[in-house]
Formats: sequence, C-alpha cells, structure tokens
Amino acid sequence: MGIVNNLFNMEGRVALVTGASSWGIGSVSAKYLADAGAKVFLVARREEKLKERVAEIEEAGGTATYFACDVASEESCKAAVDACLAKFGQLDVMVLSHGISGLPARTLEDDFDSENYRNLLGINLDGCFWMMKHGHEACAESGHGSIVVVSSLGAYTGDGSASYTAAKGALRSLMTHFGKRLAAENVRINGVYPGFVDTDMTHMGFSMPEVVARFTPKIPLQRFGQPEDIAAGVLYLACDASAWVTGQHLIIDGGQACYM
Repeated sequence: MGIVNNLFNMEGRVALVTGASSWGIGSVSAKYLADAGAKVFLVARREEKLKERVAEIEEAGGTATYFACDVASEESCKAAVDACLAKFGQLDVMVLSHGISGLPARTLEDDFDSENYRNLLGINLDGCFWMMKHGHEACAESGHGSIVVVSSLGAYTGDGSASYTAAKGALRSLMTHFGKRLAAENVRINGVYPGFVDTDMTHMGFSMPEVVARFTPKIPLQRFGQPEDIAAGVLYLACDASAWVTGQHLIIDGGQACYM
C-alpha cells in the first residue's frame, strides 16, 4: 500500500456517525469510512432506516451496526457512546452530522418562535455537545482521535432561520474552542460547512425549478452539492491525511463563499 493509500486507510478504527439514517451527509460519510476500512457505528432516531443503512454497508463488504438515539438527550448520547464501546471496544472517530432545519423563517414571528428555537438548539447544538462530552475520552485513548462536526455555510452567512443559524454559528465557536482544548488530549476537532446540498431534507425544495433558478447563480460551480461532495471532506478530516489539522473550518460549497 502506497503513502497516499496509507493516509486514508481507516482499518482498525471505529467511527461513530450521527444523523446516519436518511440519504444525506451522515449516511454517505459512513459508507466512505467503511470503504476506507473503519467499523462504523450508526446513530439516529429512526431504527428502520438505520437497519437499511447498515445493510447497505454490509452488502458492500463493510462492518456496521446501529443505535437508535435522540441526540437532544444527554442520557441518550452517553448510551450511544457506551453501546459503541461495548460493541467494538474502542472509539476513534466521531462524525456529528445530525441536524434539522426546523421552521422556515418566512416571517419575523417565525424567527422568534420559542418552540422552534428550543428544538433546533436541542438537536443541532446540544446534541453535538453531549456527543463530544461523552465521546472525547475514548477518542483520546485511541491515539489518533478525530471529531468532525457538520455545520452549515449558514454559520457564516446567517441564511436560514435565526434559530438554525444561531445553532450552526455556535458550533463554529465550539470547534475553535475545543480545537485548542482537546489537542492536548490527542483529539483533533474540525468542522465541515456545506453550502446547498441535495439531501433527503432539502430534495423537495431543490427539485423545484424556481428554487434551482434562484440559487444556482449563487454557486460558481453551477450545481447543488451532493452528499458525496461533503463526505469526501469528512473522510479527509477523519483520517491521517489531516493529522496536523485541528480547530479548522472546511467550507464545501461549490464556491458560494466567494461572494461573502
């Protein structure tokens, strides 16, 4: 195996991936990690969908299992980490790709919706915090721990609802903070910031001609992203190819940030 292949080789490592039940960044990232040799532990709320994702990875020759989890609950996040350690005996990588878009901010009243605010922060922000809290020590023990958090370009642009961008912006600050704090524990933490990506969550909107016409001109590469575009960045940050990278923010957006 050559130098480049060794850098991306994940054999002997275990990766816990949240938000892995739907067709999107989490599930494709899990497939990429499994293809690189990692054992993957899929975490999400929908058990039936998780079973489907595990079957897909196993059919491709990978090793995977799952745990149904509500990331808004600290107890549930701790249980997921404990279950991963019980199953595989170690935890090297965490890919925190769960998230919801919540209530569209069509009006100022929508932006100030209290229930939407609490729900979004509970899942998009608190869930990452709980997972990092209960998983970082196991990642440190591995000697090459890596935590990859999937945020959003909205963390920079403020696009989306107030609650959504607040959560994603807070994740950006958390990654900078823990990039410094966890480095001493031999754990790297980095963020990925997707632009417009066609996933289960966004597909209905992105399939509308008026939406395509509105947003495509904002993307220099003239297309919406696919989960594979983001998963490639996740794999890079998870493996030894990025061994000297921590506390960083990788924007993958087809060039949209060029206009910021």
